[in-house]
Amino acid sequence: MSKMGENILKIGVICMVLLSLFLSWKIWTKPANRGFQDRTAKVKAVVQKKDMTEVYMPTKLFYHHGTGDHFLYTNKESTMTSLHEKIVSLEFDTSRTMTTAQVESLTTQRDLFNLVYPSAIPASLFINMNNLSITLPRDSKNLMFNWLIMSLDDNKLYFVNYQNKSGVEIEVKGNIASITSILDAESNNYVNAFLPTDNVAGIYYLADSAKLKTYSYIIATQSFTTFSRGFFNQPNDLFSNEGENLSLSNSEGESLTIDSQTGEVNYFGKLKQNHSGSENSLYYDTFQYVEDMGTSLGNLRYFSDTSNEVVYRNYVEGFPVFGENMKGSLATTVQNKNVFIKANQDTLQIPLPSDDSVTLVPTQELVDSLKNQGVDMSKIMDIQIGYRWEQNKETQQAIDLVPSWYIKYDNMWMTQEKLEKTLTKGGQT
Repeated sequence: MSKMGENILKIGVICMVLLSLFLSWKIWTKPANRGFQDRTAKVKAVVQKKDMTEVYMPTKLFYHHGTGDHFLYTNKESTMTSLHEKIVSLEFDTSRTMTTAQVESLTTQRDLFNLVYPSAIPASLFINMNNLSITLPRDSKNLMFNWLIMSLDDNKLYFVNYQNKSGVEIEVKGNIASITSILDAESNNYVNAFLPTDNVAGIYYLADSAKLKTYSYIIATQSFTTFSRGFFNQPNDLFSNEGENLSLSNSEGESLTIDSQTGEVNYFGKLKQNHSGSENSLYYDTFQYVEDMGTSLGNLRYFSDTSNEVVYRNYVEGFPVFGENMKGSLATTVQNKNVFIKANQDTLQIPLPSDDSVTLVPTQELVDSLKNQGVDMSKIMDIQIGYRWEQNKETQQAIDLVPSWYIKYDNMWMTQEKLEKTLTKGGQT
């Protein structure tokens, strides 16, 4: 190699070393939160926010048509959405508080339909979020309902809490014929159900076995920016702490951790908008985070609540999804103007073809089995069909959703198999 060539090589090496030192200096001296800020800003504009009426929706329809003791049941989302739209477009007149006898008489009345919510919500919340001109009776201002019943015979709408045997009756005017055409559509794919007088937890029973498909989904792992954007008041000034699990925080006291093994997300901070003092503040305080997450966590719907917590779950084909480590759900707890949120990075993304199915026994057979296993029936608060989130055996990038009977026992949701196994071992639930 010529002397000139050696000099060029030396100069090149020196330039590369200097460039490397300069880039290292830039990396070590730039603010730790710079990358968080830029990535958060990029995704902020693409969020498709949800409306509250899309999330607080009924999940079951029971239609008592003509003669006989059986109801027709479907959980077809489009049918319930159409009926809901028809109801909120009606004209509303006088409202009256119902007696226990009047509530019970609805269970045998013909030509009515019942839109059932997964848990009871305030009637005033339904009225407010749908902008309805309904005035509740003074002694029913705080009514919690989970049945929205409409009589096609006498043109009346009912907010009913069947377990408490309480309700409000409202006279309505409008195009009732158009509602009947929705109910009578063949595409509703009804199955038979009934409401026994000695039923458990105030639920309708499926009269026959139910054959349901097993679904498989490719899952997407949401980045931390999805959650920092959706949860943080100040998402642009975040600091990261080193460790096995991702941990973000800011000078305002907000923090977010993501478990590296399970994907569970935990956030703590101040409420973005504090609705305390206003009617139904818990629902508005928690919904704002569902709204800000948009469709990032899938088809989230209202599922249940306590005095300071609301749980939202993914719904697939009209059924709620249950998974470990908050998979398929989001729980928001409000306390003293602070908010605690739990979710998971893994979300349902692309459905995969599957020919598998599961046949679930009729509700009465399920109830009889629980009794035979020695289950304390007074502790059963609800029974629902749900999809169990399981890891796909062939690939880590996919999961299976398996139909199962779920029982809310002593305030905890579990499958029939898990409940019976726990009691057989003499364990505590």
